[in-house]
Amino acid sequence: MLDILNDKSKFKRLGDTSVDSTSNTEVKLQKRFLQIHRRKFISKDTYDRIRPVGSQRPRMYGLSKIHKNEVPLRPILSMIGSPQHELAKWLSEILEPVLKEFSGNCIADSFRFAATIRELDFNSETTFLYPIDVTNLFTNIPLDETIQICSDILYRSTLTPPDFPENSFLEFMELATKSVCFSFNDVMYQQLLLVAFYFEDYIDNL
Repeated sequence: MLDILNDKSKFKRLGDTSVDSTSNTEVKLQKRFLQIHRRKFISKDTYDRIRPVGSQRPRMYGLSKIHKNEVPLRPILSMIGSPQHELAKWLSEILEPVLKEFSGNCIADSFRFAATIRELDFNSETTFLYPIDVTNLFTNIPLDETIQICSDILYRSTLTPPDFPENSFLEFMELATKSVCFSFNDVMYQQLLLVAFYFEDYIDNL
């Protein structure tokens, strides 16, 4: 895990947990969401839903990739209970049409993958498997570009756009994904690159 976290292009070491800024982040989000609600860009119900209360800091842990040599770790950033958690859950619902737009050839899980390949005719000259292994996929995706693609599809396509301005959507996405601070072994880090929905309780939906 330290090999991963010592990558200064992806993470910034902040110090021990005395520099934890979770409470400050919660207050800042509360104030900003209230301003947006007062401008009538989001409803009272939405404001109550995404407004963080009693937040806890995000935590990083690793899952062993037992199918690979030397058993490397897959970093998981647990955002459950964080200031951004409810905002991210709400945004994931808004982004569901975008997911469907791009996931026509995606397979949701290993069970569906197994079922799909059983139906393939490997005796055919036109059927083949081509494995690709991407290293550190989520921290290597360009965040700003990803957010802009989502915005373009939501607001400039055949999809029905959200009932709030595009600028607000862009701000919500950045609030949910940028400058996230978390702890590992009681040391605080700031994640410099993060794709919006690599949250512990949404892994199955990626």
